[in-house]
Amino acid sequence: MATVNQNMFGASITESPGGAQLMVLPLNLIAEIVSHVHDTGDLARLCRTCRVLNYMALPQLYRSLTLTSYDKIRYRDEQPEGIGSASPFTMGLNAIITRSYAKLVQSMTLRGEWKDHELEEHARVGRVPDASMLLNIAARAAIDRMTNLESFHWELNTKMLDTVFTGLTQLPKLTSLTIRFPSSRHPQPTFVIPGMPHLRCLKITDIDPLCYPDDISTLLAKSRKLRELKLHWSPRMRDAHEPSVSLHDYFRKLIASKQPLAVKKMSFQNLYAFHTEEFNFAFDPTTVEDVTFLSGLEGSSLVNTFVENSWPTVPPHAKLCIKSVRMDTVSKRNSEFIGNFSGLERLYFVNVTSESSDLLNSPRPGGGAVSSALTPPVSEHHLSGAPSGTTTNSPIASASPASQLNAMASMRDIYLSHITTSHGSTLRHLLLPSRWSLSTGMVARLVHSCPNLEQLALATEFSSMDSLGLLIPFLRKLKALRLLIPQSPGQASNAPASSAVKSYPSSKVHTIKMVQESFANAKTLTEVVDMDDTILTEMLSYDLGDKKVYGNVKVVSIGWKAWELKEFYKAPVSLGLNKESPLPTNGDNASPETTTESPVPPQGTNGVGLSTPYQPAAPHKSPNPQTAHAPSWPNPPETRPGVPPSTLGKRSRDQDDSETPRPPPACPDTLNRPEDSEDSQGWGCSHTLSDDGFVWRRRAQRVGWEVLQHWEVWALDSQEI
Repeated sequence: MATVNQNMFGASITESPGGAQLMVLPLNLIAEIVSHVHDTGDLARLCRTCRVLNYMALPQLYRSLTLTSYDKIRYRDEQPEGIGSASPFTMGLNAIITRSYAKLVQSMTLRGEWKDHELEEHARVGRVPDASMLLNIAARAAIDRMTNLESFHWELNTKMLDTVFTGLTQLPKLTSLTIRFPSSRHPQPTFVIPGMPHLRCLKITDIDPLCYPDDISTLLAKSRKLRELKLHWSPRMRDAHEPSVSLHDYFRKLIASKQPLAVKKMSFQNLYAFHTEEFNFAFDPTTVEDVTFLSGLEGSSLVNTFVENSWPTVPPHAKLCIKSVRMDTVSKRNSEFIGNFSGLERLYFVNVTSESSDLLNSPRPGGGAVSSALTPPVSEHHLSGAPSGTTTNSPIASASPASQLNAMASMRDIYLSHITTSHGSTLRHLLLPSRWSLSTGMVARLVHSCPNLEQLALATEFSSMDSLGLLIPFLRKLKALRLLIPQSPGQASNAPASSAVKSYPSSKVHTIKMVQESFANAKTLTEVVDMDDTILTEMLSYDLGDKKVYGNVKVVSIGWKAWELKEFYKAPVSLGLNKESPLPTNGDNASPETTTESPVPPQGTNGVGLSTPYQPAAPHKSPNPQTAHAPSWPNPPETRPGVPPSTLGKRSRDQDDSETPRPPPACPDTLNRPEDSEDSQGWGCSHTLSDDGFVWRRRAQRVGWEVLQHWEVWALDSQEI
């Protein structure tokens, strides 16, 4: 704890003439309030408010310290940063070294660009630049004073020297370490990184055998408590088809000592190396639960066949207990690996690659792509005549559009077969590629085979949106639903179609008519998502108003827009509703906890929204949603002007909470109902009515990345390990 004045709490606080102050609250309550402040600027302002708040906010301000170095002087309000002293980066290090704040720091990150002047000249004479050496000396001085440091991240573009490694080994509480290797070809000293016995998480980025990386074999061999290993290689080797990475160099001491790592989470990015039998002895396969393989490419090049085929598709151990798999490349070999074991709980197919940010489906600020440092090529001769990320003989570049569609559909079917057969009963999180546009039957099969899904992200055909609303309610545990905009082969993932907000008249009746016309004229899901946020929020509020069906759903997104679902509430019936429409007649209050059968058909949406077709009250003896199909109205009834069209349909469940889902209702054409019947103009089932004449709605709020980052189907859709 920082040194404080002994008379701090004895100081008198005069009462403000304007009324009570914050300081009249109990100190434990003030401390609880301060603990919920996470913004660095807010914490700094609290520290400058008074001595009591300084005492309480200072530990939280310095708990996690991030210092960023820039290669140029930055200006703020026409004033250079650090005017009158030095850059914020060096002044932050100075505060840790010279002040009494070092013991408060639990996590430290040094990142950015550091200028090493005359690096080539120093390398020619075998010296380390003075600027780099002084930086490492200052970092070592700060580390020696941070005795409570638990996490250290070196993400600077300059090399971390032996003096810093030695200081880290002396920290008794260090459990997490991140090291960024240099991306320069200039000769630099290499070190054998010593072991850290308390280390539990290790991440090393930008590994390139030609850029003088340090030896990590001792670090891996002597860190016996390591549970999370993340290795990121430079993409240069894969782009140049250079298998210069030798896994034996990293794990040789583990193999020699016959003491495999008992890691739980293993992540490899941009790995381009041949598989050897020795690799199976570097890890204990019975302890690995989370596996991530990212390559940054959408397709597999035929040039990489020899390297990729060296990796086995059959798990090396019969007692494999992998619970999570995350990948960004689909191939037949990967699908065989998925199908050769069972018990998977989380499966994520990353849509964001180094070539495409998938902006149509990414709510992340600036898209989801994360650039990696690309080291200089070995020579100036490259493969030419192919698009970025593919070669002239890659299947992506040479195949025709028709064959691409057939190959993608075949690959999709293989994966879905393995998912539903081997992992359906245990799967809880599922993120599917946006390139896989699922039909109604595929979604029905997926829902039937994976009843325990809690987070789901998929792309569906635009004509199947109605039926999706019938199938989603069968997922009783679903909390997060992400509808992806399908991407066709070769189509660029551009920004949203229109960034301009569509304006509507102030009259509510005119507004609804405009919305109906927009939905009727929509050809793609992109056009629907591009509508005004207020209109979409209003429609979701009606569509998700049945607590029995959507009570567990917390977050819904369509394309790049997302909504957080909150409490249910009653609202008056909108203007234009047929007052003679029959209300629930089951004798119970039609609350969200009660499901009712409506004797009238729903309002049509022309295949744009998700609405519920007419359903007669008849029991079904053989439930099987796998055989469901999308019923279509030949002449949809006219939508009432007071009710927004549906975007997400819903379907009633049985009163008995049975775990066996019922099949979708029969096609309305078999009911032999006249088109001009009085019921055809009534209220649709997609809106939940109460017996007191109100409509059940759900409060929906448009949210961004600050909320979605806590849900895996959004957060893990990125090129990050």
